[in-house]
Amino acid sequence: MKILIALIAISFSITLSAQDFKGTYNEGTDTITFDNNRVSFTIKSNDGVGVIFVGEGTYEMIDDFLLINTEGYTGLKTKIEMEPSERKDTIKIQFFDENGFSIRGVRAEFLNKSGKTIALEISDEHGIVLHKSDPKIVSIKASDLLYDKTEFDCAKDTDFTVHLVKNRILENKTVVFKLIDRTESQLTMKLLSTDFDKKNPTASHLQKLEKKTIETIDRPRKFESPELKPFR
Repeated sequence: MKILIALIAISFSITLSAQDFKGTYNEGTDTITFDNNRVSFTIKSNDGVGVIFVGEGTYEMIDDFLLINTEGYTGLKTKIEMEPSERKDTIKIQFFDENGFSIRGVRAEFLNKSGKTIALEISDEHGIVLHKSDPKIVSIKASDLLYDKTEFDCAKDTDFTVHLVKNRILENKTVVFKLIDRTESQLTMKLLSTDFDKKNPTASHLQKLEKKTIETIDRPRKFESPELKPFR
Protein backbone atom coordinates (compact mmCIF):
# COMPACT_ATOMS: atom_id res chain seq x y z
CA MET A 1 0.00 0.00 0.00
CA LYS A 2 2.83 2.43 0.88
CA ILE A 3 4.46 1.75 -2.48
CA LEU A 4 1.16 2.40 -4.26
CA ILE A 5 0.69 5.73 -2.46
CA ALA A 6 4.24 6.76 -3.30
CA LEU A 7 3.71 5.89 -6.97
CA ILE A 8 0.50 7.92 -7.06
CA ALA A 9 2.28 10.91 -5.49
CA ILE A 10 5.14 10.65 -8.00
CA SER A 11 2.68 10.32 -10.85
CA PHE A 12 0.78 13.40 -9.66
CA SER A 13 4.00 15.43 -9.45
CA ILE A 14 5.10 14.34 -12.93
CA THR A 15 1.66 15.18 -14.32
CA LEU A 16 1.79 18.68 -12.83
CA SER A 17 5.25 19.23 -14.28
CA ALA A 18 4.47 17.77 -17.68
CA GLN A 19 1.19 19.54 -18.43
CA ASP A 20 1.27 22.94 -20.06
CA PHE A 21 -0.75 25.79 -18.65
CA LYS A 22 -3.09 27.59 -21.04
CA GLY A 23 -5.25 30.69 -20.90
CA THR A 24 -5.94 33.36 -18.32
CA TYR A 25 -6.64 32.77 -14.63
CA ASN A 26 -7.98 35.41 -12.21
CA GLU A 27 -8.39 35.91 -8.50
CA GLY A 28 -9.90 39.32 -7.88
CA THR A 29 -7.55 41.82 -9.51
CA ASP A 30 -4.72 39.27 -9.69
CA THR A 31 -4.23 37.83 -13.16
CA ILE A 32 -1.88 35.28 -14.69
CA THR A 33 -1.93 34.44 -18.39
CA PHE A 34 -0.20 31.51 -20.11
CA ASP A 35 0.42 31.42 -23.86
CA ASN A 36 2.57 28.50 -25.02
CA ASN A 37 5.74 28.82 -22.89
CA ARG A 38 5.11 32.52 -22.20
CA VAL A 39 3.44 34.00 -19.14
CA SER A 40 2.42 37.46 -17.95
CA PHE A 41 1.02 38.44 -14.57
CA THR A 42 -0.38 41.16 -12.33
CA ILE A 43 -0.05 40.08 -8.70
CA LYS A 44 -0.54 41.80 -5.34
CA SER A 45 2.22 41.42 -2.77
CA ASN A 46 1.82 39.18 0.27
CA ASP A 47 2.20 42.01 2.78
CA GLY A 48 -1.30 43.44 2.41
CA VAL A 49 0.06 46.92 1.71
CA GLY A 50 -1.22 46.93 -1.86
CA VAL A 51 1.98 46.75 -3.92
CA ILE A 52 1.18 45.33 -7.34
CA PHE A 53 3.85 43.39 -9.21
CA VAL A 54 3.74 42.99 -12.99
CA GLY A 55 6.01 41.06 -15.32
CA GLU A 56 6.31 38.68 -18.24
CA GLY A 57 8.66 35.99 -19.45
CA THR A 58 9.02 32.23 -19.64
CA TYR A 59 8.10 29.63 -17.05
CA GLU A 60 9.07 26.16 -15.91
CA MET A 61 7.94 23.61 -13.35
CA ILE A 62 10.29 22.04 -10.81
CA ASP A 63 8.29 19.45 -8.90
CA ASP A 64 5.23 21.41 -7.73
CA PHE A 65 6.89 24.83 -7.94
CA LEU A 66 6.12 27.23 -10.79
CA LEU A 67 9.09 29.44 -11.69
CA ILE A 68 8.62 32.51 -13.87
CA ASN A 69 11.80 33.95 -15.37
CA THR A 70 10.89 37.54 -16.17
CA GLU A 71 12.33 39.41 -19.12
CA GLY A 72 11.96 42.95 -20.47
CA TYR A 73 8.48 44.28 -19.73
CA THR A 74 6.54 45.46 -22.80
CA GLY A 75 3.76 47.28 -20.93
CA LEU A 76 3.67 50.82 -19.57
CA LYS A 77 6.95 51.67 -17.85
CA THR A 78 8.51 54.53 -15.90
CA LYS A 79 9.67 57.38 -18.15
CA ILE A 80 12.42 59.91 -17.38
CA GLU A 81 12.71 63.24 -19.17
CA MET A 82 15.73 65.57 -18.95
CA GLU A 83 16.23 69.25 -19.64
CA PRO A 84 18.90 71.87 -18.85
CA SER A 85 18.93 73.01 -15.22
CA GLU A 86 17.06 76.15 -14.23
CA ARG A 87 19.66 76.67 -11.48
CA LYS A 88 23.21 75.43 -12.03
CA ASP A 89 23.82 74.77 -8.34
CA THR A 90 20.66 72.68 -7.80
CA ILE A 91 19.35 69.32 -8.98
CA LYS A 92 15.60 69.44 -9.52
CA ILE A 93 13.46 66.32 -9.85
CA GLN A 94 9.69 66.34 -10.26
CA PHE A 95 7.62 63.16 -9.92
CA PHE A 96 4.32 62.43 -11.68
CA ASP A 97 2.17 59.33 -12.01
CA GLU A 98 1.08 57.95 -15.38
CA ASN A 99 -1.98 60.23 -15.31
CA GLY A 100 0.09 63.40 -14.87
CA PHE A 101 -0.61 63.96 -11.16
CA SER A 102 2.29 64.92 -8.90
CA ILE A 103 3.41 62.35 -6.32
CA ARG A 104 4.20 63.43 -2.79
CA GLY A 105 6.52 61.37 -0.59
CA VAL A 106 8.82 59.79 -3.18
CA ARG A 107 12.26 58.94 -1.80
CA ALA A 108 15.09 60.31 -3.94
CA GLU A 109 18.45 58.82 -2.96
CA PHE A 110 21.59 60.44 -4.34
CA LEU A 111 24.29 57.82 -4.91
CA ASN A 112 28.06 58.00 -5.33
CA LYS A 113 30.10 55.92 -7.78
CA SER A 114 30.11 53.01 -5.30
CA GLY A 115 26.32 53.00 -5.21
CA LYS A 116 26.15 54.26 -1.64
CA THR A 117 23.54 56.82 -0.58
CA ILE A 118 25.17 60.12 0.28
CA ALA A 119 21.95 62.16 0.55
CA LEU A 120 18.21 61.58 0.76
CA GLU A 121 15.31 63.89 -0.10
CA ILE A 122 11.51 63.42 -0.12
CA SER A 123 9.29 64.97 -2.79
CA ASP A 124 6.93 67.73 -1.60
CA GLU A 125 3.22 68.24 -2.32
CA HIS A 126 4.10 69.23 -5.88
CA GLY A 127 6.20 66.12 -6.40
CA ILE A 128 9.39 68.22 -6.39
CA VAL A 129 12.80 67.44 -4.94
CA LEU A 130 15.53 70.08 -4.81
CA HIS A 131 19.07 69.13 -3.87
CA LYS A 132 22.37 70.98 -4.02
CA SER A 133 24.60 69.86 -6.89
CA ASP A 134 27.51 67.68 -5.82
CA PRO A 135 30.20 66.20 -8.11
CA LYS A 136 30.17 63.06 -5.95
CA ILE A 137 26.59 62.27 -7.08
CA VAL A 138 26.65 59.95 -10.11
CA SER A 139 23.13 58.48 -10.01
CA ILE A 140 19.71 58.88 -8.42
CA LYS A 141 17.40 56.14 -7.12
CA ALA A 142 13.69 56.91 -6.74
CA SER A 143 11.25 54.73 -4.83
CA ASP A 144 7.77 54.85 -3.37
CA LEU A 145 5.77 52.13 -1.65
CA LEU A 146 3.06 51.88 -4.30
CA TYR A 147 5.00 52.93 -7.42
CA ASP A 148 7.74 51.44 -9.52
CA LYS A 149 11.37 51.91 -8.50
CA THR A 150 13.88 53.46 -10.86
CA GLU A 151 17.54 54.45 -10.94
CA PHE A 152 19.11 56.80 -13.47
CA ASP A 153 22.39 58.63 -14.13
CA CYS A 154 22.69 62.12 -12.71
CA ALA A 155 23.88 64.16 -15.68
CA LYS A 156 25.53 67.48 -14.87
CA ASP A 157 23.43 70.67 -15.08
CA THR A 158 20.25 68.69 -15.72
CA ASP A 159 16.73 68.71 -14.26
CA PHE A 160 14.61 65.58 -14.33
CA THR A 161 10.92 64.85 -14.76
CA VAL A 162 10.07 61.29 -13.71
CA HIS A 163 6.76 59.61 -14.60
CA LEU A 164 6.39 56.64 -12.24
CA VAL A 165 3.94 53.85 -13.08
CA LYS A 166 1.77 52.58 -10.25
CA ASN A 167 3.05 49.02 -10.47
CA ARG A 168 6.30 47.38 -9.41
CA ILE A 169 7.80 46.06 -12.65
CA LEU A 170 9.77 42.83 -12.33
CA GLU A 171 12.44 42.42 -15.00
CA ASN A 172 15.22 39.80 -14.98
CA LYS A 173 13.82 38.31 -11.77
CA THR A 174 12.76 34.79 -10.79
CA VAL A 175 9.22 34.65 -9.40
CA VAL A 176 8.27 31.50 -7.49
CA PHE A 177 4.81 30.05 -6.83
CA LYS A 178 4.00 26.86 -4.97
CA LEU A 179 1.33 24.94 -6.88
CA ILE A 180 -0.98 23.46 -4.25
CA ASP A 181 -3.80 22.13 -6.43
CA ARG A 182 -4.89 22.14 -10.01
CA THR A 183 -8.17 21.35 -11.73
CA GLU A 184 -9.29 21.93 -15.29
CA SER A 185 -10.40 25.47 -14.45
CA GLN A 186 -8.50 26.42 -11.27
CA LEU A 187 -4.95 26.90 -10.04
CA THR A 188 -4.41 27.13 -6.29
CA MET A 189 -0.99 28.64 -5.57
CA LYS A 190 1.05 30.54 -3.01
CA LEU A 191 3.40 33.34 -4.05
CA LEU A 192 6.73 32.54 -2.34
CA SER A 193 9.10 35.06 -3.90
CA THR A 194 9.26 37.87 -6.46
CA ASP A 195 13.07 37.86 -6.51
CA PHE A 196 14.47 34.38 -5.89
CA ASP A 197 18.23 34.74 -6.08
CA LYS A 198 19.34 31.17 -6.77
CA LYS A 199 20.77 30.40 -10.21
CA ASN A 200 19.70 27.03 -11.62
CA PRO A 201 17.56 26.25 -8.54
CA THR A 202 16.83 22.68 -7.53
CA ALA A 203 13.77 21.20 -5.84
CA SER A 204 15.74 21.25 -2.58
CA HIS A 205 16.37 25.02 -2.88
CA LEU A 206 12.66 25.61 -3.47
CA GLN A 207 11.59 23.43 -0.57
CA LYS A 208 13.87 25.47 1.71
CA LEU A 209 12.28 28.65 0.38
CA GLU A 210 8.83 27.26 1.15
CA LYS A 211 9.84 26.38 4.72
CA LYS A 212 11.41 29.82 5.18
CA THR A 213 8.22 31.61 4.13
CA ILE A 214 5.63 29.28 5.65
CA GLU A 215 5.05 31.54 8.70
CA THR A 216 4.64 34.73 6.67
CA ILE A 217 2.66 33.42 3.69
CA ASP A 218 -0.57 31.80 4.78
CA ARG A 219 -3.00 32.63 1.98
CA PRO A 220 -3.29 30.35 -1.02
CA ARG A 221 -4.53 32.16 -4.10
CA LYS A 222 -7.27 30.39 -6.02
CA PHE A 223 -7.01 31.48 -9.66
CA GLU A 224 -9.95 30.59 -11.86
CA SER A 225 -10.22 30.54 -15.64
CA PRO A 226 -13.60 31.90 -16.84
CA GLU A 227 -13.04 30.17 -20.19
CA LEU A 228 -12.52 26.76 -18.60
CA LYS A 229 -14.97 27.10 -15.72
CA PRO A 230 -17.61 24.33 -15.91
CA PHE A 231 -21.09 25.55 -16.86
CA ARG A 232 -23.67 25.20 -14.10
